[in-house]
Amino acid sequence: MAGKTDVIHTDTLEQIHRHKQDVLETESPMQHIAEYQEAEHVDLTWKSWMVVFVCTFAIMAQVFVVVAAGSVIAFIVRDLGDASISGWIIQGPLLMQSVLSPVVGRLSDVLDRKYLAAVPPLIAFVGACISAKAKDMSMLIGGGVLIGVTLSTISIVQAIPSEVLPLKYRALANGFAFLGGAVGGLVGSLGAGGVTNSNASGWRNIFWMQAAFHLASSAGLFVFYWPKRRSDYPRMSLKKIFWAIDPIGSLLFIGAATLLLLALDWAGGAYAWSDAKVAAPLGVGLGLLVLFCLYEWKGRSDGMMAHVFFKGSPNFALSFFAFAVEGYLFYSAVNSVTPQIVLNLGFESSSWIISLRQLAYNLTTLFASIPITLYATKYKDLKYPLIVTFTIFLIVTILYGCITPEWNHAQIGINVLSGIGQSGPLTLLVALIQFTAPHAYLSTATGLGFSARAIGGAFGSAVLDAIINGKLKSTLAPKVSAAALSGGLPASSVPALLAAMATGEGLTAKDIPGLTPEILGAAANASHWAYAHAYRLAWWSIFPFVVIALISVTCLKGVKELMTERVEATVENVAETDHKMLDS
Repeated sequence: MAGKTDVIHTDTLEQIHRHKQDVLETESPMQHIAEYQEAEHVDLTWKSWMVVFVCTFAIMAQVFVVVAAGSVIAFIVRDLGDASISGWIIQGPLLMQSVLSPVVGRLSDVLDRKYLAAVPPLIAFVGACISAKAKDMSMLIGGGVLIGVTLSTISIVQAIPSEVLPLKYRALANGFAFLGGAVGGLVGSLGAGGVTNSNASGWRNIFWMQAAFHLASSAGLFVFYWPKRRSDYPRMSLKKIFWAIDPIGSLLFIGAATLLLLALDWAGGAYAWSDAKVAAPLGVGLGLLVLFCLYEWKGRSDGMMAHVFFKGSPNFALSFFAFAVEGYLFYSAVNSVTPQIVLNLGFESSSWIISLRQLAYNLTTLFASIPITLYATKYKDLKYPLIVTFTIFLIVTILYGCITPEWNHAQIGINVLSGIGQSGPLTLLVALIQFTAPHAYLSTATGLGFSARAIGGAFGSAVLDAIINGKLKSTLAPKVSAAALSGGLPASSVPALLAAMATGEGLTAKDIPGLTPEILGAAANASHWAYAHAYRLAWWSIFPFVVIALISVTCLKGVKELMTERVEATVENVAETDHKMLDS
């Protein structure tokens, strides 16, 4: 009788532990601060740090994909032609990441992290090989779509370091991810220029380098990543698994994100906003986005946009918005407009020198992220570094809003400030988003954040392109013409001068009747000022978004209480009983 009682007692304890564990993994972390603070310490060995390194390397490879090929598109077009579709060399992989990362993250939460992280780089390896041997632009873009499969795993490889390290190191985990991305950007921009300069087909070496990186990423995850726990979800039938990944919400999100990104990409230069090729997908995409929001709000509480994200604190909504604004700032203003300012305001004319000049931003953002990460980890404070960095970027926005052609050296200093301002958001906002998610939704939340960033970037690029091109269309030709005519250039020579300057040959034009160095200087100065006013207008359009983002991070709730010893998915050899204590 006593033995039977012991069995019943043991079963009861197991059931209590299982129920407690289920609650802890599916409810808001803010609702279980006491349990988090009771977690036992886990000694971290080389196993945990090796997993962090492998994931950092995988992120480096993913950023290399976007930066390397994007920086030498002009040379690829020279070799393969088809300039009209060359933008899809980068847009294809980015579209795959933006659309699929939350869905892939959801799959990894429900099913398995390891294989969903380790297999896609093998598909990307095949895509990189196809791109490296591409005979035409279509083949190259097709290979890029396959490469994009691994970009969608950002929701997993950014979540794995956060779950294998204690919660107190979550800012550190995301800091390593940021460093990986920064190194990938540096290697991509400088390495791509180096191999492309070797010969006309040198750009192909970029994709062979990618192939090696993807193969190494996959091998590292297969060999070193062995989590001790499985999915937080119980064993389910295929039907239940299908429902758990939120098929309706996923389809609505994929449709909305795909159409919105296509419309915004096309609106960025290929077509006018009023064109049916922009208006139709934009309208349908917005409609699907509204349906997605309504379904996730009223249709189910445990879908992709799980209600648990919004419980306990406003951090998910605030961080989500701030991350979208960061994407707006980076992809449009920092990554695209800043190099144009250097070129079109006459600071530099060589693409290589412009790339080197951008190191003032790239190196600053890399090194500035280190003290920010260490401060956030030591003092368990993610809020105030964000306030400081967004404030610095607000100053950057104001300075660029006042840019003149005389600010040659000052622009380098502004770039340094920009690097400091950008180093905080991408390092800490991901960690804040992850702190709003219980472990059962960790990759889903991470993927949603990166999708918001990508959509914000696409929206920003389209808006800034429209502002800049609209302003230049009404001011550039009239101002240059007026300056040239007032200097004595015959009216019949003005069209030739405008055409030469539009192709970048204005400063060396020799065969334009009546053109003198003085007239050319006056026309160039007028051109520089026309561009300066267009870029000023673009930067001032960013100003209100930065202000709102700054207000958002100011309203964030601190997460110090959650930065504890708890490890959500250790790879260390922890005994089963110890693991239960760790999770309790």
